[in-house]
Formats: sequence, structure tokens, C-alpha cells
Amino acid sequence: MSSTSVVASITSAGFVPADRPHDRVQRIFSGLFFGTFIGSLIVILFFSQNMSLWGYLLPFVVALLIAGAGLVVWRSVKAKQPDNSVPVVAKVIGTDESILERTTRNKGIMCPVVVRPLDGADFRSVVVSTSETKEPAIDIKPGTIMALRQVEPGLGDLVTAPATDEQRELMERWAKNPKLVSNRAPALPTRRAPLERAPFSSAVEFYASIGIGAAIMFFILQIV
Repeated sequence: MSSTSVVASITSAGFVPADRPHDRVQRIFSGLFFGTFIGSLIVILFFSQNMSLWGYLLPFVVALLIAGAGLVVWRSVKAKQPDNSVPVVAKVIGTDESILERTTRNKGIMCPVVVRPLDGADFRSVVVSTSETKEPAIDIKPGTIMALRQVEPGLGDLVTAPATDEQRELMERWAKNPKLVSNRAPALPTRRAPLERAPFSSAVEFYASIGIGAAIMFFILQIV
């Protein structure tokens, strides 16, 4: 494939909703968590003359309890979900898009890849190069071959994982024969992040949870 706006072409394949059970749990409990602080802020701004010292500390206690409960429920629900991931090998391909054009809101750099699963059809997707330090993320050089896992069949989401012997063998064959996989494989859609307010149903879940959390904290602080 000639170098062009590859990342834009891949991401145009679209997104599917974050509607798995653990996605919904994360979205709802995150809304409740933020809602407690919104309810607390309303009370502090307009009813602080009636609040005790305990009333000022209570929002932090409640928020910690919600965060803890959310983490427990999220882990429990996610553990019950089947692992549908499959091992793949990906190769970074070239693009004319600048690093600035490919930088995400979290300062990661989107790098286009063509992917060959050990069992399945080839596809294109993106991997995001991030930095675990204060140093900026580094753009991955085209031609880099890596072992990853496809999170779900039919979607382009990829995660890192230890390489298997089969993946190492495929990586060696691909390195010796760069034309082993065509760069023109179709792009697959990816799943939205759980806290994205799209589609509309996700926005309703998130903002309704914020409203419920704010209302609960508002009434609790009124009686403390």
C-alpha cells in the first residue's frame, strides 16, 4: 500500500458500543462516583451553614465506598465473561499522517498495522504507542513486527501479551518475506471506551448515574 492517510482510513471503519456487562458496570459506577461530588458541591455552596464537620468528610467516605464496590463488581462481572481473544502477529505500516495528526487525547501515538491472526482472516487496525514515564511516546517504526492478541473476533482491538511459539515462527517468516501479508487487508471496527458518551444509551446510563449519585449525596448531607 502506498503511504497515505492510513490511520484515518482505518478509523473510518467505525466503532461498536461499549455494551458488554463490565463496560456498563464501569460506566454506572463512574457516574455514581462523580455524582457524589456534584451533590456534595451543591450542598456546600448553598447549605454549608447547616453542615457539621462530619458532613464535609462524608462525601470522601461515600466516594471511596462507591469506588471500592464498583471495582469488586467490575472484577466479578468481567471474570465471568469468556476470553474470546486470539493470538495475532501485527506489522506496522507507513502513513503520510504526521505524529501530531495521530496523537490521541492521552498523548499516545496511533500507529497503523496490518494483522495476521494464527486462525482467521487478515485485517488492518491501529496500535497506540504510549509512554509510562514523563517522556513523550515514541512513534513505532514502519516494518516493526510484534506479537499481540485480538480481543474479540470481528473487531480490531489489540492488546499486548507474551508471544507463543507459533507467533514467533510467524514473525520470523514474515520478517524474511515482507510480502507475506498484503497491506490492503480490510479495516475492522473497534469498540468504544466504556466512558464514551456514545451511542445515546451510553450517555443516558452515565448521566443518569451522575444524577442518582448527586441526589443520594444531597439527601444524605441534608440529614447529617
